[in-house]
Amino acid sequence: MIAILSDIHGNWEALQAVLEVCERLRVQRYICLGDVIGYGPDPLAVSRVARERFAISLLGNHEEALITGKHRFNPHAAQAIDWTRAQLKRERELWQWYLERQPFAISDQMLCVHGSIYDPVHDYVDEPENPIEAQQMIETLNRDFSGFDVCFAGHNHTPFLATTVGVIVPHDGHRQFRLPKGHKAYICVGSVGQPRDRDPRASFATLDGEALTFHRVPYDVATTQAKILRAGLNPFLAERLAEGI
Repeated sequence: MIAILSDIHGNWEALQAVLEVCERLRVQRYICLGDVIGYGPDPLAVSRVARERFAISLLGNHEEALITGKHRFNPHAAQAIDWTRAQLKRERELWQWYLERQPFAISDQMLCVHGSIYDPVHDYVDEPENPIEAQQMIETLNRDFSGFDVCFAGHNHTPFLATTVGVIVPHDGHRQFRLPKGHKAYICVGSVGQPRDRDPRASFATLDGEALTFHRVPYDVATTQAKILRAGLNPFLAERLAEGI
């Protein structure tokens, strides 16, 4: 079984809760789609886990901003990435690990990116909101998914599954789906540390053969919020966690 995580964003309590679930599920391999850091108050703790335990940990836009100093972030995100950089530069091995991050990984007909197949770091895979966008998604799957069948993506902080027959949003009544060999699909796994689908529970996915399962895990939001405030980061970054926005 593989666990696919994304957008941990320095949230140690969320990551810890997710890892506990993964251990119970006997996950054998971890893939992270980027943005281990940014926004959250525990960049060192989550980075150490990512470096030690994740078979793949991709370059997200927050990692790119971390190492280059270049971004188009809002003031809250900019303050957080500058604060995070100051923390991580004290740890030479972790800093070097971030310098080595790659923007995508592909194996076994599976592409992993932070953004999309067109721009693996910055682009967003958005859930289609009308018939025209839905048709465009189908065309993308049929035309541009060449050399791989499924693409796991993060960045949008919202879990959903897009196939050539439609888009499925997982919910508590239906979280497991079958991915037959050869079928094309975009799989957005949501965010571990900062969900934005109005569900504050940490989000991730597992893949076990053809069985794809989306998971939601409650965690100690209040502790993370208190840490954000103690670090001097913007209070909005704490408030949004309780709302899942």
